[in-house]
Amino acid sequence: MELDLSLQWRLFLSSDTEGFLAPSALAPILADPDSAQGPGEFAAAELARGLGLLANLQVCPGRGDEAEGTGIIILNPGPCAEGPRCRKGYAWRASPDRVEIHGDSGAGLLAGVEAFLEAAGLSWPVPGEGPYLARQGRVELEASSGRRAPDAPLATLILGHGSYLEAAPDYLPWAARNGYAGVFFHTTTEVLALGAVPLKAYEARRALVLPLARRLGLELELGGHGLSALLPRSLFKAEPELFRLQEGRRRPDANLCPSSPRALEVVSANFSAFVAAHPEVEVFHVWPDDLPGGGWCECPACAGMGPAAQSLAVARALAATLERERPGARLSFLAYHDTEEAGGAASPGGSAARAPANLELLWAPRRRSWARAYGDPGCALNAASAAKLEAARLGFSQGDRPRVSIFEYWEDAILFKTAVPPLGSTMAGDLLHYAPRAARIGILLTGDRLPLAPRPNPWLLPRLLASAARPGASPEGQAAELEALARRWAGMLYGQAGQTMAAYWKALEEAWRIDLDLEPGDTELLQPPMGLGAVTHPPADWGDPWTASPERLGEKRATWEALFAHLRKAEGLLAEAQEAGQDGQDGQDGEHIRAEAREYALSSAVLELDGARIAAYHEASRGQARLAADISLIGLGMIYSARRSLRAVPDPRARRNGAFLLELFYGLRFRSLNRGARGPVLRGYALGTAKLRLAWAYLRMRRLWEASRPYKNLG
Repeated sequence: MELDLSLQWRLFLSSDTEGFLAPSALAPILADPDSAQGPGEFAAAELARGLGLLANLQVCPGRGDEAEGTGIIILNPGPCAEGPRCRKGYAWRASPDRVEIHGDSGAGLLAGVEAFLEAAGLSWPVPGEGPYLARQGRVELEASSGRRAPDAPLATLILGHGSYLEAAPDYLPWAARNGYAGVFFHTTTEVLALGAVPLKAYEARRALVLPLARRLGLELELGGHGLSALLPRSLFKAEPELFRLQEGRRRPDANLCPSSPRALEVVSANFSAFVAAHPEVEVFHVWPDDLPGGGWCECPACAGMGPAAQSLAVARALAATLERERPGARLSFLAYHDTEEAGGAASPGGSAARAPANLELLWAPRRRSWARAYGDPGCALNAASAAKLEAARLGFSQGDRPRVSIFEYWEDAILFKTAVPPLGSTMAGDLLHYAPRAARIGILLTGDRLPLAPRPNPWLLPRLLASAARPGASPEGQAAELEALARRWAGMLYGQAGQTMAAYWKALEEAWRIDLDLEPGDTELLQPPMGLGAVTHPPADWGDPWTASPERLGEKRATWEALFAHLRKAEGLLAEAQEAGQDGQDGQDGEHIRAEAREYALSSAVLELDGARIAAYHEASRGQARLAADISLIGLGMIYSARRSLRAVPDPRARRNGAFLLELFYGLRFRSLNRGARGPVLRGYALGTAKLRLAWAYLRMRRLWEASRPYKNLG
């Protein structure tokens, strides 16, 4: 179906106070989208601009006395006032001479406008870049109508690194244009901002971010592992009973004593001040310390409560404070690491089944395999995690609407060690499981830098979520949807090389799938306090099989031949696409391919490092210390190669950040294995130099991302 371009098109924007916005008020908005006061007005400007790009169609404000030969556009933002309880559903329909787009709110209307424009062939695939036009000179719709139900699960973009904060003026419009309903600034007060935005940097850029978020109708979330910051450690000397007891001693190192009324009073007062200072925030995140275990209290009053129950006791106090200060705002309860047992959590005064109405479950499933879909009964890790989610979510439901959000790691370049795998197949299966159970699904964008080239996972999320939320959604239908979306994404980015690059991404995904196929023995965490002790006890994250049996390590090692076969196939396809680019793709298509070649150098280096680490572990588990040391030396050489690939990263802070992560998760482990085969003198010398190297790395990373640079458009 096509719009009739021979008509004079007039736009009417519904207004609560005037019926329709007066032409004199609407005309400046259509001419200058930045003058829009909210998402409803911005939706009108966005639609007019989009039709102009597609077909050079001039859209003018409607007057109400249009004659024959006029096309009519009706935009209705709906009766819902903007706010945390506001729904974001929409419905649109079109005929050759009429377009109607209705939203449950201004944000819902904008989402409907963006869906209409995408159906007409206008897309925004890359943050900071201009639109892609599937066709020009006409407005031809793939369908004559579209909708999103008011209670459909929504997608949230989680920005978890200083580089993403600095690029927020590019990422926020991209998010709104691609179906995201909210943005979560994942912050930290730690001097080493690994996997989070420094809170000081957010505060410094808030004046730039907030007007943009309001105009786009994006719900804002803020916070992270900030519970300890609400109880100043300076109070320990005078009031040690506020802090946790461990092995018979009070310690100020983590969290607090949830059984201490005075401790809860202090954190509640400080949280109250934080809430008052951040009226823009609709969901607050105040999580316990990021520890895999052992960060809670063992005093007699707390001894009967597990980590989840202790965390829930604090969350209740903060939720009560939030209800007094900001009725309607919400607080998250993080189920992560040792607080996953939220389903059976008990605390003084009740259980999770009676969680406060403003407290929602935030499920962060890090104990899983990203090679398989969540809930896959054939994957022990995922099935076990899904069962815990099922138990936990029942306590956070309100009628038919779950008070559950998902915090997923599909785009976490710390988890995947400076690179991010394409995870379309995993995401498609995950979302089939999440869609009926959660109100929001978030994707964490973090790591050491902005990507060098466009990645598919964030673009896929809202589209695969919409597919998974349809009645009758099935694995077969979701797989077909993924295949179509992958071809479309590659076509937009790579032009005539799109088919080749779609095959490249599939081959790369297969290689990563082998690496990410985890079992329970592959996921034991080791997270020592940040300091020089990491030299002798190197940290280990999910996917580092440092405690796996010799048999399991042998199995993993045996799969690497197939993994490298997929990598060689991906390299061949990438080279083929680059050759096609040299034959005539000198524009954006060719640059995307060249950029992906730079990104691939890092991705393949990480996979090679994983292979070397498994080989070294395998030899060490068999008592072959010398062979393990030799392989570790090879692994250290691979790190230097990966650091050379980091030279393609334009930001020197990001290069330093990437080198730090490589040393933290690979270098320390390889050096430890290498020292094990040396004599006492050489071992002591190597240990000393490793500590000096790590100390220097720590110093260079402290507060690295706190002083944000001026905004510069990514394009």
